[in-house]
Amino acid sequence: MDQSRRTAVAALVACALAPLWPAGAAGAAPEPAPVKSPINIIVPQGWTPLVDSLPDEEYRNRLTRATMDFIQTGYAGRKLPLWGRPLEQVDLEKRVHHLSRWIIEGVRRHMSVYPVDPAWVMGQMMAESFFNEFAVSYAFAVGVCQFIPPTAKDYGMTCAGDLPVHASPPYKLSHFAGKYKAYLEARNRLRELRGANARLNDCEFRLREALTALVAGKELPTAKAHLAYLDQAEKLNAELREARKRFREYLEANFAGRDIFDPGDAEFLRAFDSRTTYRDPVPAMVLMLARALRARSGNILAAAASYHAGLGNTEDDGVYEAYGRIPSFESTVTYVSRLVINHYEIARRLA
Repeated sequence: MDQSRRTAVAALVACALAPLWPAGAAGAAPEPAPVKSPINIIVPQGWTPLVDSLPDEEYRNRLTRATMDFIQTGYAGRKLPLWGRPLEQVDLEKRVHHLSRWIIEGVRRHMSVYPVDPAWVMGQMMAESFFNEFAVSYAFAVGVCQFIPPTAKDYGMTCAGDLPVHASPPYKLSHFAGKYKAYLEARNRLRELRGANARLNDCEFRLREALTALVAGKELPTAKAHLAYLDQAEKLNAELREARKRFREYLEANFAGRDIFDPGDAEFLRAFDSRTTYRDPVPAMVLMLARALRARSGNILAAAASYHAGLGNTEDDGVYEAYGRIPSFESTVTYVSRLVINHYEIARRLA
């Protein structure tokens, strides 16, 4: 056994026996100094973020530099997610600096709900949209914070297609303004159809029934019913795809060529879809995270997962009930994994 291994074993034995030695006994190991873990999953209710001890402008500049250093280290010469363009072609620094202002304001405004780390908000926004104000998800979440329409409306935001004026000029492709409602209707009817035909939709049941009929030399009893169900489902799926495609075209046509830093465009976007701006969605994102942290006893992983998958999907029971959990959705697990790294890389550069 080499010297380093002897030293390590001796240290482990000493730690194990230390509690058995009487206080003050000769040869007794001194009480080890408390060590603070660098891993902090639970955010205490009384925790004070760094922003609380610095002037806003100083913290804003530091947060901007930390975020941009992380992005430049990881993405220099590469195409940015959700932008499809190289970093050198996107003015991210301007965006991050403006976003920092609204993050700080949101954190200060909602501190009484629960303390939120601005670096976490920045990292989560990076995971959501990579700071692309015109990012549109499959479920029509829009903007840097990726609010879906129902949640955005709960927080007082205007969404495209909400107002009668959205269905008329000067809005482009205004005849598609109602397609989001058509998308929701088709989706709801499809869910109802699947719910009412759960047995027909059960692959294991259908296979067993088919094999039983085949062995008995009989016709499959539910063949006609299943074909009718598939025809209805196919029709609704086609309606859903068409509505989704047309509404996305409507959004993209009205976002095209806009610049949120141009006063005229900013006014247009606030009236059309305020999720593309910073003033409303960023503090709302902070408030959602603060509420989730409060609901999950400071468990930042469950709180972050709830933003992606819904608070109800982070529930747990027994001794874990107060803290919740990360739901077993592959996309949510990937999402939380990435934003943990985003936060780590940004926060260590802030230190």
